[in-house]
Amino acid sequence: MTAQRNQSWGSESDPMGDSGEFGGGEFENIELPGEEPSAPAEVQGLGAGAESMAAAPEPLLAARDELARRLLLDVAVEALSAESGTSTHGFENIVGVGVGEKMVGGEYTDEECVTVYVAAKTGKDEVASDARVPASVGGFATDVVATGEFHAQPYRGRYRPVPAGVSIAHTRVTAGTVGCLVRRGRQLYILSNNHVLANSNHAAQGDLIVQPGPADGGRAPRDAVARLSKWVPINFAPAALNFVDCAIAQTNPDLVTRRNICYGNISPTPAAATRLMLVKKGGRTTQCTRGIITDVNAVVRVNYGVGVATFANQIIIRSLTGGSFSQGGDSGSLILSLVGSQPVALLFAGSASHTIANPIGRVLGALGVSIVA
Repeated sequence: MTAQRNQSWGSESDPMGDSGEFGGGEFENIELPGEEPSAPAEVQGLGAGAESMAAAPEPLLAARDELARRLLLDVAVEALSAESGTSTHGFENIVGVGVGEKMVGGEYTDEECVTVYVAAKTGKDEVASDARVPASVGGFATDVVATGEFHAQPYRGRYRPVPAGVSIAHTRVTAGTVGCLVRRGRQLYILSNNHVLANSNHAAQGDLIVQPGPADGGRAPRDAVARLSKWVPINFAPAALNFVDCAIAQTNPDLVTRRNICYGNISPTPAAATRLMLVKKGGRTTQCTRGIITDVNAVVRVNYGVGVATFANQIIIRSLTGGSFSQGGDSGSLILSLVGSQPVALLFAGSASHTIANPIGRVLGALGVSIVA
């Protein structure tokens, strides 16, 4: 069988509203750091709330507000159309207005300015006259910064209770994905990959796990939701065969929900993977995707950055929609049958075109756990 070289995919409100679903004292609680008080949920008006941030002079904030209204808030809807029949960039190219320090020649100048964020930075002649950024506003210089378009990243946010499918990781890992909740006796755990929760064998039992992952702003102890409990070591020896990349972290029932952020309640009964089986997953990076299983007996070589490991009896999936079924940060996602939402596999690696996953039965057996009903 031909081996393939791949890479490990690794390393605010709550839409579910079911934080009490584990009531009745069924699961044991573990000691986790307390949460810090949250900031107020709402800020009214453009200038409100400035006292909670680094102070900016009122005249500078007023200049920002003036330009924000001119370029963002008071712009007619038809002026935002990118298909205006002209070759110039218009208001649709402006994605934000803020306050910062002016940059010249790639270096900050210590001069406070009004910053205009644009999807693409072009020459003056390529910008529609009414959408051009003035050299100054309200006595303050302006600066134009290219950022690309801003897109919502909801699965990278902070969720309480924590659903399956969102960002999570060990404090020394970037970010992966919550697979699902599993149980062993009266103890409740979050299931994901070794390289997400146990830092590719380099963690210690009891280490804090944060949601969201550090790459998405998660910090310990503020965002701790679990403690690392058990993992299956990855063997990087050249002749060694691995079968799973998995780990569990013990959590408290009041911090989590068994629901999947994309698909709601999932079946606690696993299904065996078969070739041409249609599947779906919810993950931190690519969110809700659908795919088809093309192989259930693959031997693959996976590059973890810290070493290359060989895995046997793996599941290979490709997207049904033309995009990627998974990308970096989706590691740990639970792959479900398209019909019935039965657990099929645990996603852990991939390439630009294909995703690799462990059979879920082998994962659960290796950890001695079952999926929470």
